[in-house]
Amino acid sequence: MTCCLVRDLLPLYIEGDCETETERFISRHLESCGKCGSLYHMMKEPLDLGSPEMKAPSCYAEEERRFKERYYGKLLIKAACLFGAVFFIMLVLKLLI
Repeated sequence: MTCCLVRDLLPLYIEGDCETETERFISRHLESCGKCGSLYHMMKEPLDLGSPEMKAPSCYAEEERRFKERYYGKLLIKAACLFGAVFFIMLVLKLLI
């Protein structure tokens, strides 16, 4: 039962969030129990979360090019329509004056 309890309390013990009496109990148990001691040392080690850079899939460049063509093509059409509408309105207003 004590191993199960110590394993549950190990994260708190490592972070220093236990009461003093609990810390003493856990440290005595870690000295006497090899399994819990090895688990403690494993949990104390920093994790290496850095992963090597991943390359984009081979089809990514083609997909990106097609997306940019569609996006900027639509944007260019919208800008041209807006310019034409403003130009037409200015032309009509000038003719009415």
